[in-house]
Amino acid sequence: MSFLTEKPPENLEVNGEKYPINTDFRTVLRYMEVVEDADETLADIERCLQILYKIPPPQNDIAEAAKQATWFVKCGKKEKKGKPSKKILGINSNEALNFKEDAWLIYSAFRRNDVYGIDLHTIQYLHWWEFIAMLDDIPETVSLHRIMQYRIIDTTNKSLSKEQVAFYKAMQRYYKIQQVEENEELIKALKEGRDPSPYL
Repeated sequence: MSFLTEKPPENLEVNGEKYPINTDFRTVLRYMEVVEDADETLADIERCLQILYKIPPPQNDIAEAAKQATWFVKCGKKEKKGKPSKKILGINSNEALNFKEDAWLIYSAFRRNDVYGIDLHTIQYLHWWEFIAMLDDIPETVSLHRIMQYRIIDTTNKSLSKEQVAFYKAMQRYYKIQQVEENEELIKALKEGRDPSPYL
């Protein structure tokens, strides 16, 4: 599937059946929030999937439904094999963006007339894949882009001066994303689209 030649998906195929989904970026963000707070129960997983699926798949298809939901949230992208190491790219393992913590910055970036001029509160609809494509293309002049760069720059890089290292370390401390305790194995399984039943 090419994002340029085909419209982004409006439904997901689960074990041969197509199920319509809620594709607006706000719905997907709500789904992601609920997944992060999910307990280790089948009812909680179903509750998560009911946000994304307009007609939830049957209970015996829950693992495949979660896998397809993860594929959708990741915009159909797969991990690239043979990509350069983070060290070579000059980045660390820190999270660059958190939708909850960075909500103000994301809203502001989209709202700017020199970027998109879109009010994310009042726009009637924006497909999740379109939202992510636009988010990925935020210019360097925008605070959100700079802060994301601060978070992931590798301060052990030999080409940085002492002053630069000190500056970037200070920025990383200041803009650090706060970690929240969660049901790690269940959440990891849901995010990766694996069978969540062993963690129920």
